[in-house]
Amino acid sequence: MKTVVLTRPQGKNQALATALTAQGIRALELPALTIRPVLTVLAQDHLPGPYDLLLFVSAQAATFYLDLLASAGVSFTKGQCIATVGAASAQPFYEAGLDAVVELIHPPAEHPYQDSEALWQLLQPRLHQFNRVLLVRGQQGREWLSEQLESAGKQLTRCAIYERVPATWSGPASEQLAQALQQPQDVVSLLSSSESTQAIYTNVVRLGLESSWLQSRFVAIHPRIVQCLQDLTHWSPEQVARQVRLCAPSQPAMLDALLSVAMPK
Repeated sequence: MKTVVLTRPQGKNQALATALTAQGIRALELPALTIRPVLTVLAQDHLPGPYDLLLFVSAQAATFYLDLLASAGVSFTKGQCIATVGAASAQPFYEAGLDAVVELIHPPAEHPYQDSEALWQLLQPRLHQFNRVLLVRGQQGREWLSEQLESAGKQLTRCAIYERVPATWSGPASEQLAQALQQPQDVVSLLSSSESTQAIYTNVVRLGLESSWLQSRFVAIHPRIVQCLQDLTHWSPEQVARQVRLCAPSQPAMLDALLSVAMPK
């Protein structure tokens, strides 16, 4: 039986799991990272009021920030600019109806890369509008966007609102993974970030599954993730091309890629 290993954080795998199961594929949920908030209140310099631009690196950052903002009884200024690194990261604002209040800036959902570089292309023509910028992010992460803003002379304040903790795989789910990897050609893993890819690799090595895992297939949602996997495995470019499928990070694109790898026509 074909098995797809879904490794995104808890709560982000269900839609893909349901769609894969409907196609007769076993969906094994093994989150690689646990994401949890590290703030219970927003400091005064993390409130939105004085900022020309608030920038969110993920949907988790947006969700945690909106929750704390609501608890504080504070709202955004009408027309305030909010930027996110991708369409999915902006979703909490749309779901809260805030697109009628603020101006949302993000790469369109059809853009192949939902990342800092894609957002920066949108921000560059408008940099003259933004002097004070609040960057809401996790405790760890790339500094590339911060560096671009500071190089452009912007007054940048960072708000580390959550942490990503590598999960330790154990119990029935890890046993199911070991069973599935007895036929590694039938196993496909979804890789959704470089940090989670490192956590996945740590788990499979600890469980003694590295050899069979390296014979399985992968779907990655960004070239940086592919590079991370290559660094971990020391695969040649040819081997990467054989075993890794790159796709956009949207739900339909991930599903199409997983199905095409799991059940090639």
